[in-house]
Formats: sequence, C-alpha cells, structure tokens
Amino acid sequence: MLGHRQGQVSVFHLALIAALAAALPASAATFPANAGSLGAIADGGGGTPPIYGASRDVTFTVGGLGGTLSTVSVDVTLTHTWVGDLDVVLKAPGGAPSLVVVSRIAVTTAGSFGDSSNYSGAYSFSDAAAGTNIWTVATTGCDDLCNVAAGSYRTTGAGAAGQTNPPPVTSLNATFAGLTAPQMNGTWTLTFRDGGAGDTGSVSAASLTLTSTITLARPVDFTGDGRSDFSIVRNTGGGPSGNITWWNGDAASTAFTTQIFGIATDFFTPGDFDGDGKIDIAIWRPGAAGAAGFWILPSSTLSAYFVPFGQTGDDPTVQGDYDGDGKCDLAVYRAGLAAGDQSTWYYKSSLTGAVVATSWGKNGDFPAPGDYDGDGKFDFAIQRNNGGGQAIFWIKQTTAGVVTYVFGTPTDLVVPGDYDGDGKTDLATVRGVGGALRWFYRRSSDGVIITQDFGLSSTDFPCQGDYDGDGRTDIAIWRPSATPGVTAFWVSKSSGGVLIRQWGQNGDYPVANFNSH
Repeated sequence: MLGHRQGQVSVFHLALIAALAAALPASAATFPANAGSLGAIADGGGGTPPIYGASRDVTFTVGGLGGTLSTVSVDVTLTHTWVGDLDVVLKAPGGAPSLVVVSRIAVTTAGSFGDSSNYSGAYSFSDAAAGTNIWTVATTGCDDLCNVAAGSYRTTGAGAAGQTNPPPVTSLNATFAGLTAPQMNGTWTLTFRDGGAGDTGSVSAASLTLTSTITLARPVDFTGDGRSDFSIVRNTGGGPSGNITWWNGDAASTAFTTQIFGIATDFFTPGDFDGDGKIDIAIWRPGAAGAAGFWILPSSTLSAYFVPFGQTGDDPTVQGDYDGDGKCDLAVYRAGLAAGDQSTWYYKSSLTGAVVATSWGKNGDFPAPGDYDGDGKFDFAIQRNNGGGQAIFWIKQTTAGVVTYVFGTPTDLVVPGDYDGDGKTDLATVRGVGGALRWFYRRSSDGVIITQDFGLSSTDFPCQGDYDGDGRTDIAIWRPSATPGVTAFWVSKSSGGVLIRQWGQNGDYPVANFNSH
C-alpha cells in the first residue's frame, strides 16, 4: 500500500525528517575582532610580578553557528616588549570555559620576570600547529633584542613557580569542543594582561575561527544508536479521538519502549527537536490558527510541551533542520487555495525563534523536503506534474539556488533519503508496477539512477531508513497481516542482505512511512 492508510490510527499521512546522514560535513567560520576592542595593553605595576594592569579585552561576536563546536583557533597581530610580562586567555561566551593561550613565558620560579624577548607580528594558535611550543622559540636566541618569530603555535599553560621550561602544550579543541549552538553563539573574549612595569604593547588585529559539526539523528532513531528503529502507532483508545500508543523497537536488539502520546486524528511528526541525537515523539494537531500546533515529548526531559503553529489544511510533515543548528524545526507547508496559486512554507527557527515564510511551489505540487546540497540545512523542494507522464522536482537550495530535475512520474510516492551516504538527500520515488513496489533513486554522488523492486504494492508501506547504521538509507517496507505474528518490517539493507523483524499487528501504522500525496 503506497500511501497513507485509513483505519484505526488516522486518515492523515505521516512523515519524518529526510536528512538521514549521521554527521554532516563540518562548517568553519572566522569572526574578526570587534574594532572597538582592539588597542593598547595597559602596563603592569612595579614590584614583584605578577602585578597586572587593566586588561585589554578583545571581543568577537559569534552568530549563526549550529550543531556542536569541534575546533577552535585564534589569530592575533601583536606587539609587546618582554614576553614574560604578558598573559593571554580565551574565554567562551559567559566566561566559561576558558583557556590560557600563552602566559608569562619562561616564568618557572616565584617572583620571576620571565623572558625578555618581544612579540612583534602575527601569531596563530591552534591544535593543528604540530606541537610547536612558543616557549622554546622565545627563549632561544637574543633576549630583549629578539622578536618571537611570527607563525603558528600551540597553546601552553601559564608561567608559574615550578613550571617546566617549556611546559607541555594544551588543547583549544579539548577545552571548547562540544559547546552547543546556544553556548558558542555570543561574545567570545581574548583577554591580554601585563604583569610587570616598564614594557607595553598593543593588539592591532585578531580573529577567531570556529568549526562546528552538525549531527542529525537517523529517522525514527528513538535510542540514538545511529539506527532507525522499528516503530508503529496504534489506536488503543478506540474511535477518532482514541489515545495513540507508540511501540518503538530497537533495531539492534530486542529492546522496545511504549508511550501513550496523541490521538487518532493527529499527524505523527517525530524529529530531533532538542538536538540530543535522539528522535523525539511528536504530533501535530489540526485546528484554527493559534489552536493548531505541535505537541513534543523531548527525549532529553520527557516533559511534553505545546507550540501553536499552522492551521487546519497545512501539511506538517515537512519538519526538518532548516537553520542548520542540528535541531529539527517546526514547519508546515500551506498549499495555494486554487489551481496555480502560490504555496508557502513556514518554519520556526530553533536557533533564533523567528518564524520564516518562503513562497515555493503552487497548488497541485507535492512537497519533498530534504537537504539536497548537503550543507546541513533543509531545502524547499516540490514535485510537479511536468506533462507527458513525467514529474519534475523544483528545489530551492541554500547554496546553489534553484535547480530542477525531471524524475519519476506525477503519481509516484516521494521517498527521499540519503541512499548513497554522501550527506545529501537523493531524489527518490516508489510506485506500484505489476503488483510490486518499484523503487527509484538518483544518487547525488554521481547522478546514477538505481531501480529496485522490493515489497508488494497491494499491502506494503514504504518505510525507508538507516536500519543497519551504515549512514545510507535502506529500502524498507512494513507488511501488515491479519495472521497474528506475521506482521513485520522487511529491510533491504544497503550493507547487504534482507532483515525481517516481526513488529506490530494489522491495523497499526508504521511511523517511518513517508509523505503520501
């Protein structure tokens, strides 16, 4: 059975996020220092060091990053006599975590003034500097007549009594990696302090480079183990307003969970709304504007909440990560009212909280959302009748702009996924041919179109997902049966072989069934 089914559960179609990659390519961004924060470094006080003068706080305004932070580097153009005076510390927004970048070179005993060579040039600090220790460079040569060579260095601990010379290098990445979007977006601070009298300097330029990695949960992966789970919903309350029970079976074991959530007339719209790498149980309930919206049960807190969004007639099966922060955004597709009228996509950014409206598609088109360019952000995509028995996909990518592909027929079911494992959603459809389900997908990696018969068109529900955890979408179906113990998921694994898992009973609905339009 290609499309949505009518019966105990719901007359509505279901969908899940279509970005199936476990981890998308990392994204690096460089943020220059705020111009007003650059300038002279105040001199320290006289006496036994360190007696610090007023700090020079060089700031960087970071915004628009999603996912989790993976690498950090900082560049600074600096002049300062007597490197043993200077203390430099990088702090994340809010002041923590923080790490000494370089501090009081050659101070190894209490009251020491450290090394007398000078900073003069552009210095880069990163974990990629191959272990180059700035202490070694500074203390080799001509003391106050020498400038520490400009170049790339590792960070090192602060000079202090008992410190070895040179001290071991430290790690920017180990200190800051793992910060989430709310933690890394904001004001970073690179603080310079002078700890001794008589020598000064200034910061004329600086930049901070951050790399974040967006990790997305596999569709229907409620456990976060990198495999789509076997999941069905069942009307256990009876009738159109009966309570729905979710049965979620782990793909890698016999473990399963149950959860009562939603009623039979809801749309079932699970996604990773809290960004913890696990799919959250969620539904969308139709109604008037202000009353319709999403109920979400986040896996991180198990505390359900409601967000008003959309209105009756909208399609809420287009939720996905539109802002690239690694979290599923609430979204609906609102078709034009009459033939040829403009359709509109609405999503609520989990990064900023703003509601974004984008006109894309027309009445009669079918939405086909996914990340077709692999940049970590969902694209607006529709399938349209192109005439002559052909369909055409119109995709508004966040990188390449508008692209089109003639693919499939207008009556095909859209079943997008990352079938070749390259981090991009592939064009994919399925149709009934001679009693079989015939799958078609176009590999985004090389443009080759693959065809495979798998499943029966009279009974089966397409349920593609990554059930073997190899990063590629598996062709899969759920086959109901009136015979107890026979209803099952069938998976044509991309890693090879067929997996059969008895799950559910006749009258249930497989959560991994995608849009049927």
